[in-house]
Amino acid sequence: MSKLLFNPALLESKDKSIYEAMVAKRKSEGVPFDGPYSALMNHPELCQKIEALGFFLKFQGHLPRDVYQFVVLSVARETKAAFEWADHVEHAKRSGVPEEVIGMVRTEGISGAFQMPYKIAAQVLEATLVWQNIPEKAQSDAIENFGMYGFIEIVVLSGFYQMFSAINQGFDILPNH
Repeated sequence: MSKLLFNPALLESKDKSIYEAMVAKRKSEGVPFDGPYSALMNHPELCQKIEALGFFLKFQGHLPRDVYQFVVLSVARETKAAFEWADHVEHAKRSGVPEEVIGMVRTEGISGAFQMPYKIAAQVLEATLVWQNIPEKAQSDAIENFGMYGFIEIVVLSGFYQMFSAINQGFDILPNH
C-alpha cells in the first residue's frame, strides 16, 4: 500500500517547528493541515516549500477566488483527483462559482460551454492539461481579463494541482468527507 502515515509526535525538533508553523499559518485562514500535506511531512523541507506556494496561490494570489476554485475543480476532475474535488467543491460554492458551472465541470470537464470568466480559464486549461502551448487568443483573452499575474497564476495552478493529483493518488490520499 502506498499510503504514507505521518505522526507529528515523531518529528525531530527542527521538523516539528516547520510543521507547527505551517499548521498555525493555515489555521489562521481557517483551513486544516491535512491531505497531501500530511504525506509530504515525511519530507518536511519539501513540504514547507510546496505549502508556501499553495498558501500564496490560495490566499494571496491575484485571481478572483471563484476563478481560482474553478481552476482547482477543473484540474481535479480532469486528473480524477477525488481528494481535491471533495476538498474544494464547497469552497467553490462559497467563492461564488455557480452550481451549474460546478455541475458542468463534474459532467463535462473543461470542454463544457462555460459562461465568462470561466470560459477563458477553461481555454487556458485545455492547453496546460495536455502539456501544450497556450493558443495566442486564449493567452491574450486571459491577460485582458485577469491581468498578467492572473494569467500566470492559472498556468501555475494547473501545474500545482496536477502535482497534487499525483501526490494524492500516489500516496492513496482519499477524501475525508
